[in-house]
Amino acid sequence: SPMTVSMSTSFYVEQLRDVTVVCFTCRTITEVNFDVISEELLEFADLVTLDRPVQVIAELLAIREVDAIGLEVLRAFHQTIHDAGGRLVMCRVQPSVNAAIRNADLPCEIFGSRSEAIWSF
Repeated sequence: SPMTVSMSTSFYVEQLRDVTVVCFTCRTITEVNFDVISEELLEFADLVTLDRPVQVIAELLAIREVDAIGLEVLRAFHQTIHDAGGRLVMCRVQPSVNAAIRNADLPCEIFGSRSEAIWSF
């Protein structure tokens, strides 16, 4: 069963064996709130990639809206994990958010369920 390892205001983190799941709790990532989310996410990314390359799933179910700035936050999160030799995939993404991610050409695989995402590693 998953173990919750850390909390922030915009997401919580669960560890499932060697996979780290970042479950977003915020409903939006937009110019209104991106600064806090970005700071927390990138701080987390730096921390989690310190020892080894990581396998990360971003679970976006709670998110209803992302704007251009929000997409850049997700891109930076993906890039930070990738640059450290890790891999980030997304799962449980609302259709409108999924479309925005696709349109922005984010280089990230998206899966329908958490288990599909886990099996992709």
